[in-house]
Amino acid sequence: MQPQEIDRHYHNQALNALHKGFAGYEKLHHEGDAEVEPAEILRVFQFAGDILRSDQESERIRMVADTVFTTCIRLTRCVLFPNEGRTVVLNGTPYLMDASL
Repeated sequence: MQPQEIDRHYHNQALNALHKGFAGYEKLHHEGDAEVEPAEILRVFQFAGDILRSDQESERIRMVADTVFTTCIRLTRCVLFPNEGRTVVLNGTPYLMDASL
């Protein structure tokens, strides 16, 4: 698989895990990562999703909610998957994400 395909695969896997409330998924710990609770990620993801689904007129609020929504997906990738799943491709360049502070 190409890096973009792997990125898309793990993006979809993380999104699926969030929609399932992490049911059937186990948290992995990677050296150097901050302690992140999946329940907190899920709470923030759902809140951002509620804003995106609402008739929010403020473009600024919608942009912030979209950023938070995407960040939750990326953080989920860091929490649930090995390094391959933690790699995001931006402008054709792969970057390894972590959950450090």
